[in-house]
Amino acid sequence: MWAHSLRAEECTKEKLNELNGMTDNKVLIALKVLEEPPILRKMGDKQLNIRVKLSTTDTHRTFCKQALVDSGSLTSCISWKFIKENLINTRQLLFPITFYNADGSTNKDESVTEVTEMNMTISDHQELIQLSVTNLGNHDLFLGYD
Repeated sequence: MWAHSLRAEECTKEKLNELNGMTDNKVLIALKVLEEPPILRKMGDKQLNIRVKLSTTDTHRTFCKQALVDSGSLTSCISWKFIKENLINTRQLLFPITFYNADGSTNKDESVTEVTEMNMTISDHQELIQLSVTNLGNHDLFLGYD
């Protein structure tokens, strides 16, 4: 099985058995995920926080939040705590994505299984953003490299 070199430890017999149980379309998607580098999160002493406005795409509820800009993260994330407290709908991923911290350890949640899409506004910039739902400790929102 081919995978990104930083994801080799994910290529286990259990993962192969999981892939064997999927439909052809799901296997293709899963293998595409494994080709990508792992998602990294970096925690450091210096932080850049910016104010963002998030709006749900389905219920159009709006939230103003401080977001941690994390250039060490390859994706943007939102906390499970915030999702649950605000009853925000999520979408199940076809294949879990393992999250790694900057020190190489796996995130407390180990893998991301759900995402949510929201409209995000920063100053006069607007975009639709997909946010991976995971444990972010004391933060509600990380804006990553994506």
